[in-house]
Amino acid sequence: MALREGIEHRANSFQHTEERRSHLSTFSSSFDEFGPPYADLPMEILVKIFTYLSPADRREASQTCRRWCEASHHTAFLENFWLVLHRQVFDVNVPPVRDLLHSFRHFPNIQLSEVDFERIGNFFTHFGPHIQRITFQACEIQERDMVAILRCLPALRSLTIGSCRDLFMCVRLFDDAAERDKLRQTLANVTELALTHIPYLSDGILHRIVDIMPSLRALNLAGCHISFHQGLYRKFYPGDGKQPSESVLTFHYISRMIDERKESLRALDFSETLVDDNALEVLAAMSPTLRLERLELNRCEQLSNRGLGTLITAHANHLQYLNLSKTYRLTDACLLQICRELTELRVLKMSECRALSNQGVQELGQLTALQVLDISYCKEISGAGILAGIASKPNGTLRELRIRALNLCEQSIIAVAKNLSALRVLDLGYCFHAVSDLCVQFVVRELVHLKELDLENCGKLSDEGLTGLGMLPKIERHEQGTQHQPASHGDGHENAEPNQPEQQQPPEPEPPQVAAPHMRISLRSRAEQEIVEDAERKKQLLEAMQRKDNLKLARNDSRTSFSGYYVGRLQQLRVLNLTGCNGLTDVTLMCNFSMVDLRKLCLARCQQISYEGIRAMVQGCPAIEQLDLSECHNINDRAVEQVVIHLRRLRTLSLRRCYQLTDFSLDHIACYGLQLRELDVRGCKHMCPDPAMRLVNRPLLTTIHAGKQDETGNGAFGSAFTIMPTPPPIPPPPRLSMRF
Repeated sequence: MALREGIEHRANSFQHTEERRSHLSTFSSSFDEFGPPYADLPMEILVKIFTYLSPADRREASQTCRRWCEASHHTAFLENFWLVLHRQVFDVNVPPVRDLLHSFRHFPNIQLSEVDFERIGNFFTHFGPHIQRITFQACEIQERDMVAILRCLPALRSLTIGSCRDLFMCVRLFDDAAERDKLRQTLANVTELALTHIPYLSDGILHRIVDIMPSLRALNLAGCHISFHQGLYRKFYPGDGKQPSESVLTFHYISRMIDERKESLRALDFSETLVDDNALEVLAAMSPTLRLERLELNRCEQLSNRGLGTLITAHANHLQYLNLSKTYRLTDACLLQICRELTELRVLKMSECRALSNQGVQELGQLTALQVLDISYCKEISGAGILAGIASKPNGTLRELRIRALNLCEQSIIAVAKNLSALRVLDLGYCFHAVSDLCVQFVVRELVHLKELDLENCGKLSDEGLTGLGMLPKIERHEQGTQHQPASHGDGHENAEPNQPEQQQPPEPEPPQVAAPHMRISLRSRAEQEIVEDAERKKQLLEAMQRKDNLKLARNDSRTSFSGYYVGRLQQLRVLNLTGCNGLTDVTLMCNFSMVDLRKLCLARCQQISYEGIRAMVQGCPAIEQLDLSECHNINDRAVEQVVIHLRRLRTLSLRRCYQLTDFSLDHIACYGLQLRELDVRGCKHMCPDPAMRLVNRPLLTTIHAGKQDETGNGAFGSAFTIMPTPPPIPPPPRLSMRF
């Protein structure tokens, strides 16, 4: 009996062991030495995961394997995917066009910039049915090639042709009536047409182009030479004037064309033209059939309140996007009319409208649907107008605010941070006297969802503002002062006196300041004294950072010195511009400067940043694609080595006037700069005269700015990062590009 039980026990044990082995073998077969096979996940799950990634992250993930590449090019993600060909010869027999013909993917959006068309072959025959938007910018293309391309684009929705001189020098462009009939059927779905900066555009050519697009809803003629004078029209239109002229582009004919299509047109762009009040009154007379939703009149210097006011009244119920930047003759009366009549307005851009003042800006609070506001470079606007207008009450609608180079005050910026909680873009560049460490602390504390922050040339900003070291007492004193401020204003002088002693309490201890010994005379100049004080302050902050880890149990000291708000709270930040903030040192980059989504960082003219700060920055912000270190004189070859090794996505690098750099920096770039597209080393006097010779193994590096002397003084990031206070250009929509 016992023997039988023992045999049964051993049999059961053996069976259990075999089951366990088979289970383990099954479990181990689903894993390999590289980890779980995530590539075998169902496509639906992969697409769902990729929806949480940004376009740049999806681009990097697509390089993992073929299946992830297929998931990244799913229909849901193709809207922002662009194929960009810049300064290439378009020939199907040579790369890159030849290699693209063997691609398994499709390209819904194509941008061709400064491309010379030689042999288009079957490229557009192959990819044309999937192309929805196409742009020709400064391309050398003939009429026959353009007709052949358009004939292959049945799904086209948007066509942009800019600065293509050779194409429009052909007077009889699209003159074949039979060919136009075929193109009219092919381009029946085109809703957006942009013909920008074309000096040879005429009424006849415009008539034939618009004729092949029956569903047009948006027309852009920015930068074209449009004539608004009636005398010129009578000269080129003798007789009945029914046939469009082949010699001149006139607003008289454009208005007639708009009148014919006024039931479908919803957007017009006459930027950088001589459009005047009479022209806007003609457009206003087409209402209510013409219902404009978008109107752009950037840099139209002939406009005044009369014509624009008439147009606003006519389209008050429909207008949602209005761009009036650099329209210098507009006054507060026009802005008041906009605020009172355009109740559905979502985007308002009035940058460099110099006649605007606080009287008009304080009425901006009436635009409850406003999402984008740009009033940069309006010199008569001050902090009082901001406090009385958009920052006077909580606003959960405004997403983008650009108040660059305004005469603001510290209190107005704090009010913006507290009341505009939905902001995603905040531009405070060139607010020299208003942006202080206290303001930046409120911005970092309140606006945690910011994606773009511009603090260019804010000279009062220091390490304390971005790290929070020692800022808690100042924040508490400010909040206590604002709590007692309404009572003092409301009750008069009797109630103001009891609050006085409370506001004048002795401040809490702060980090020690640099003080000269008693009765010692310094022979330093003011500039030399500032350098010494900055170095001493940097030393003290570094010591405070080291004490932070050792004094975690000492809560009182930690509360006094370390309880501010560091810039690392802005985890959604993608663009950070700190150009000209010379008060920043390595402490800022070493104290919790970690933002995984940061794509563009500008530290130009931050001359106290050195190797230690760069080493900490590249480890905390690995996704940077554009980095500007121009005129950072303490940057050396070791810092460049850290940049190119750790920033694997880096595409644009500016090292202009970094005088310590040598050819070793170029060698590091040649070894590790795999994704680099643009490099600026102008003014690096210790480098070789021809850096391209040392970078021949980097075929993707197509643009290298070199030279011992740098006369222009412009950085690699365009006008948004220049030395002079010029307004940035209108940014293009975010796109995932594949540049060649």
